[in-house]
Amino acid sequence: MAKTKKFKIFFVSILIIALLTLATYFYQVHYMNKPQQIEWGVSTSSAVFGRYKDSRKDIYVDSHVVKSPIDANMRTAFYLEDGTWLRTIDGSSGAWGRGGTPLGGNSFKQPLPEVLHLTFFDSLDNQFYQLIQPLPKDKIQRLFTTAHKGLVDEGKGSPNIYDTFDIGFAPQGWIILFAIGIGTREEIGSWQAKKIEGDYATVVGLTRTADMDYLRANDIRTRDVKFAFEDFRQRNGELYKHWKDGSFKVSADWYKMLQTKYPWNLEVTAPDGEWSGEYYAEYVNTERFEVLDDQLEADKTRLKAAPVKIWTWVTYKPTGVRYYIEIHMFPIPKWLIDDYIPYYQDPNLNEYFKNFQALYPQRSLATNEHPAYPYDFAKLKIELDADYKIKEIYLQKGKEKRSLDGAYEYYLAPTDDRSGSYLPEQGHEYFLTEPKLKDLTDPVFTDRD
Repeated sequence: MAKTKKFKIFFVSILIIALLTLATYFYQVHYMNKPQQIEWGVSTSSAVFGRYKDSRKDIYVDSHVVKSPIDANMRTAFYLEDGTWLRTIDGSSGAWGRGGTPLGGNSFKQPLPEVLHLTFFDSLDNQFYQLIQPLPKDKIQRLFTTAHKGLVDEGKGSPNIYDTFDIGFAPQGWIILFAIGIGTREEIGSWQAKKIEGDYATVVGLTRTADMDYLRANDIRTRDVKFAFEDFRQRNGELYKHWKDGSFKVSADWYKMLQTKYPWNLEVTAPDGEWSGEYYAEYVNTERFEVLDDQLEADKTRLKAAPVKIWTWVTYKPTGVRYYIEIHMFPIPKWLIDDYIPYYQDPNLNEYFKNFQALYPQRSLATNEHPAYPYDFAKLKIELDADYKIKEIYLQKGKEKRSLDGAYEYYLAPTDDRSGSYLPEQGHEYFLTEPKLKDLTDPVFTDRD
């Protein structure tokens, strides 16, 4: 009897421990591991083929996110990896590198997405595309939760961490997903969407009308595609002519080329000048972000796309005055200077980009995740004269040196003490130096000055 009683006590003890363990497990699963609620939104943007002073002439990839009212597979939505639906979006796109907010894209708090189910129709291709893609959770978590020092928050953690996903549509179903915030933009990943078949009437038509008899009797897909090309022709007849005769062929390869990241680091020198190493850059892949003192070490080993514009700061040691310097790496039309985004096959950009390709002929989008050794890193060297104007600017790896003759200094000013040590005083002259290379801008694709 005593042994039986001891066994019962032992059994009950084991049962209690098991129940406590199980309760702890369910608590961890349902509470401790509950997805964190983060406020995030969604924007979409379409690659641009030409930029003009009259923006009504601009031509973009004509992709539209679609949402069938009857077929859940023909929609665009974000999910958790267990299939939990987070939100659905629908609508057309904003400008490449900038973005516009589609239906369902406004910011609100919910878990960060882990899967993107993207369905869209490209009118210029007359093609449905679909991408069902698991997202890099660790990278997204880092981007959307890590604060860093910003240009306008002297010494404080920036509230302007990434808060929006931007889905970028390039030609032929090439998709680039970005994280964006105020003044910041960083790639998350890129993928090739698959061509799929779809009933245009029930996917697109039923979002406009419930009249199935009308949709059965009318070929609205042919009509809508025809209207898209007619709009193209009216916006820019010259470019449309090149498109139709085959002399202007659009490929996603150009955008993949611009996504290539290289091992380079910035270095700035000036007489009696102290360079802090800090800078802000806009890049050819439409990324843009600052590298301030709390990020300098990490930046030394980071692969980076080729820069379009660089802002940096040098302190003149005799007076202690800190100067803001802005340099553009290749000729940009003056009217587009503050809103440049790469337009398809920009010849000035292509000529500049050859310098990175020449130093690193083996690098491509496919090597972006391959680490580089310290000896692989080139110097993007900016040498300033006594007036802090460009004396020389070049890209150098080992003994090979490539002058960046298309670069020019756009602005030079003391920083504005009222705004901290990063923002410049206004009222100074622009276009302080001239590119040494000829401006190759083609008027078919963008206006000349």
